[in-house]
Amino acid sequence: MDIPFYLCLMKTANAHKRISRPDLAAAGYSEGQPKMLHYLRRRGACKQRELVEDCGIKPATVSRLMEGMEAAGLIRRTVSESDKRAVTVELTPKGEIAEEETNRISLAVSEKALRGFSEEERRAFEGYLLRAYENLTGHAMT
Repeated sequence: MDIPFYLCLMKTANAHKRISRPDLAAAGYSEGQPKMLHYLRRRGACKQRELVEDCGIKPATVSRLMEGMEAAGLIRRTVSESDKRAVTVELTPKGEIAEEETNRISLAVSEKALRGFSEEERRAFEGYLLRAYENLTGHAMT
């Protein structure tokens, strides 16, 4: 098979999104929310610009996503004490539950994608993807 790596990667990522999208929507979440919820759960309260940088989402898209997430009670935004121009974002208890739910949905799709892979193959594949990400961005995935 002579399919270039970039096409394999893009098609696989798109298939993952396409398969997870209906379950996320049925649970009341948009496609961009799992990444932000996961980051906030792992990182804790952070500046809005950190979300933009780490999640690789355009600032306008992050703002729009956060408006919906705030209205749904998933996040809380406050003006930073240290920098009045910056906004700090944090998960609410409802947001923590949402992160668990979106993570469960996404992991189920990942399990389907990795069916038939041994644990060793899974770890190696994950390592390759993490290394490729670092090569492309110049920093480790957080």
